[in-house]
Amino acid sequence: MTSDHQYVSRKHEEDKVIVFEKGDLVFVFNFHWSSSYFDYRVGCLKPGKYKVVLDSDAGLFGGFGRIHHTAEHFTSDCQHDNRPHSFSVYTPSRTCVVYAPMN
Repeated sequence: MTSDHQYVSRKHEEDKVIVFEKGDLVFVFNFHWSSSYFDYRVGCLKPGKYKVVLDSDAGLFGGFGRIHHTAEHFTSDCQHDNRPHSFSVYTPSRTCVVYAPMN
């Protein structure tokens, strides 16, 4: 995590969601107390395929295990939040999920 690349692409007050990039990683925080979001669009810098590398909802952390770690998230060239590419995720309430590109 020594990369100089840092970018906050989304701070959505109503959804209570923050999305930011640190290096190649994309962090998605959902602070909403009750709302989970399906097909939530997340902007990113790099195109390709992303996978979950950290999930605060995992049983290991006392969570409910609502995130599928084997899922692959493919980017599209659809710009979103001033980022050149984007992909869709499921973001359960009160979670943080970190995505990394699969190279």
